[in-house]
Amino acid sequence: MKKRRIARFFLFAALFGVFSGVVFSGEQASPAGLKELLMARGFNPRDIRRVRANFRTVGPVEVTYFTVDEPDLPFRKAMRVKTLAATELPWHAQIRWDAQQPVKKGELIFARLWLRSSLKGDIQRAPITNLLIKRKEDTGQALQKGRHRPVTEEWHPYYYYAVMPAASRDWYLEFHIGYYEQEFEVGGVEIVNLGNAARAGVDLSLLPVTETENALTYPGQEADAPWRQVAEERIREIRMAKLVVEVVDGEGRPLPGAEVKVEMKRHAFPFGTAVTAQRLTGNQPDDEKYRQVVKERFNRVVFENDLKTPPWFGRWGKNYGKEKVLKALDWLDEQGIPARGHTLFWATHEHMLTDTGMLGREVKSTVEARIRDRLTTVAGRLVEWDVHNHPEMFTEITDYIGWEATLDFWRLARELDPQTRLAINEGSILPFPHQLMEKYKKRISWLLAKGAPVEAIGFMSHFSTTTVTPPERIWEILDEFAKFGLPLVITEFDMDIDDRHPEEVQLQADFTRDFLIAVFSHPAVDSFLSWGFWAGQHWKPEAAFYDKEWNLRPHGRAYMDLVFGEWWTNEALTTDEDGKAGLYGFKGEYTITAAANGRTAGAEIELGDGGTTVQLEIK
Repeated sequence: MKKRRIARFFLFAALFGVFSGVVFSGEQASPAGLKELLMARGFNPRDIRRVRANFRTVGPVEVTYFTVDEPDLPFRKAMRVKTLAATELPWHAQIRWDAQQPVKKGELIFARLWLRSSLKGDIQRAPITNLLIKRKEDTGQALQKGRHRPVTEEWHPYYYYAVMPAASRDWYLEFHIGYYEQEFEVGGVEIVNLGNAARAGVDLSLLPVTETENALTYPGQEADAPWRQVAEERIREIRMAKLVVEVVDGEGRPLPGAEVKVEMKRHAFPFGTAVTAQRLTGNQPDDEKYRQVVKERFNRVVFENDLKTPPWFGRWGKNYGKEKVLKALDWLDEQGIPARGHTLFWATHEHMLTDTGMLGREVKSTVEARIRDRLTTVAGRLVEWDVHNHPEMFTEITDYIGWEATLDFWRLARELDPQTRLAINEGSILPFPHQLMEKYKKRISWLLAKGAPVEAIGFMSHFSTTTVTPPERIWEILDEFAKFGLPLVITEFDMDIDDRHPEEVQLQADFTRDFLIAVFSHPAVDSFLSWGFWAGQHWKPEAAFYDKEWNLRPHGRAYMDLVFGEWWTNEALTTDEDGKAGLYGFKGEYTITAAANGRTAGAEIELGDGGTTVQLEIK
């Protein structure tokens, strides 16, 4: 009974529908109860009905209760919530409240809760929470996500309101607190049902709002953060080289005062994206625009789904198939754009088209047949293969057939495609570093010790507002993996947000910029690929650089400003008395032209390690 009484106190959050949101503007923290606050705003006390809820935990979560001795707060009891272990997904650790009263469609729900960091979470950031509500009538439908909120060191009230989009006799709140170990405190939870206030024309601006600084920040976001200077120096050292242009006349004599244009055409560093064969080969209007953007904005691609086992073997319908992949590769070859393959082995029965009824040797031989078919079909046409995807996050098959058996998959890849670089690929390493990082390192060490031809280490890099990792921490993680002496690949970058909230849009733009700077300035990273670029063909549309109408979003602009602006070399020079002009340029492909005495000369060159000197003769 004690827990049930306390549960009436505690957390509700983020209810959603036509109106939703946490709003942070002018409300001072108040010791008054929620009912008193609403009455002061003009709400009729008869319309304010308290919502009761039963509390429970899910997953590796510990809750303890304590007394709060702060007279300026409207509560005297609170709970300390601790995630005891890192989890693969955020909802694998949660605190939950089951509402005890039904709610009708259109009813206005309002809640206030107080949150504070207990300063015992991940030292790289404040604790982060994710709030949502579901109906038991449709557990697969989250009515809408709440705000992803880092929790500050001081008690702050958080206000939530929503007009319920559907009736429910049995609804509940899920408060997701997983991914990594963290600890924070919750108090003063009050939930009320304001009935049909919204339909009755009540001005929702009368509802209280919270005054707090924008919590969607990260260390190193500041324009003058010291790491930026370090990154700039690293980029100059590892991504740029000296280019000298010598201009001579027909007799080989230097031509001083010649006008020289240095025009970059393509980066040596791969800036790529995930693509679909259907779009690269289709004949719809958006397909043509899709191909144009791929050609102009990226110099490497990875097939998002086409080379996975189920679509390759015809399980995903007419938009997938071997013929489309081969046709897409033909088009990419014409553009001079290399492609990487994703993925040969993913250790679940669903991904490999095996099943639990098979014997271990049958599973292994089936997997090998699936791998062999793709390798023999596209051998020599890809620059890189993800041989083993999610080796530590998904282990259904490896647990069954044994890890030693996976060594044969690597050997088979090396035998059938000897020129293609072979990579391992894992998620949940850079976005929310936790114990999976150590498992990944141990698996790579084991594979190398066993002689597996692992030639590159991949990092999926799917971020959200809850999983922003500071740039300097990204460096630290990459440093750990660089010790293997292998190239590091950013294989699947994106950042998902709720673009209705300007602060999330700003965070997405800032972090996209800073993540790019962090990885481009790390000497072990040798390629970067975004996981798609257009909202019309993206697993998380709000993460795409372009919206569905092909408008470039702010974080897409951040990408373009770096890759084709700050990191792009176009210069006009004049030769000195020795007929020479020089600069430091980003490594890549260039067109060089020189003009003197009404005549011109030109050359196509590649600026690589050690720099390049090119001589142009104007006759």
